[in-house]
Amino acid sequence: MSNEDPKPPSDLPPGMVDELPGDEREVGRGLGDFVRRAVSVGVGAAQRSKEDIMRAAGTEVRSWLEHLNVHDELVKLLSKMSVEVKAEVRFRPRDEKRKA
Repeated sequence: MSNEDPKPPSDLPPGMVDELPGDEREVGRGLGDFVRRAVSVGVGAAQRSKEDIMRAAGTEVRSWLEHLNVHDELVKLLSKMSVEVKAEVRFRPRDEKRKA
């Protein structure tokens, strides 16, 4: 083992670890390492949960779309509606220039 103290982890302020006595320095580094690993595990679990939820939602939407009969649904929708057409017809005299 060398006489030099190991370098503190980059995510901890150097002054914080260096101010601790010898054994406590190691505890500080170990605690920082523990927190880093705990956060990593939490992020991994959240990512897997998100993927599982998206997979389940995708399966449900696909199943619903496969059983959806668009033709029948469109007929139901249109049978509840009426079609109204408004038109205006005008008779105008022809231009004298365009006599045929």
